[in-house]
Amino acid sequence: MQIGGAALLFSGLLLGSPSVYAHHSFAMFDATKSVTLTGTVKQVDYANPHVWVYLTVENNGKIENWGMEGGNLGGLYRMGWTKDAVKVGDKITMQVHPLKDGTTGGQIVRVTTSDGHVFGRGGPPQ
Repeated sequence: MQIGGAALLFSGLLLGSPSVYAHHSFAMFDATKSVTLTGTVKQVDYANPHVWVYLTVENNGKIENWGMEGGNLGGLYRMGWTKDAVKVGDKITMQVHPLKDGTTGGQIVRVTTSDGHVFGRGGPPQ
C-alpha cells in the first residue's frame, strides 16, 4: 500500500509541475531592433509575472499609446526599481525591443527618468 500511495503522490506532482515551470515566451519582441521613446507614463502595473509600463508618446503630431513589458518584480528590484521608480505622470525616455507585428508595444530594455536616473528591464539576459 505504501508504494501505491507514493506512486500516486509522485504522479500528481508530475501532472501539476508544468504550470509551475511554465513561462511565456519573449518571441513576440524583435530583440534585433531597438526603439527609443520619450513620453508620459499613463499607467504602471507592478504585478506578477511581469511589470507593464504604458506610455503616451507623440509621434509626428500624432498621439500613440505604447504598452511595454518589463521583467519580474524581483529582477526589477535587484536592478534598482521600486514602486516609485516610474510613476503615472512622469516624463521618461524608454528604450524597447518593439513588437514584431509593428503595433505600439515592446519589451523594456532601459528607462531614463527626467532626472537622469537609469533603470534596466530586469528581464532575461541578452
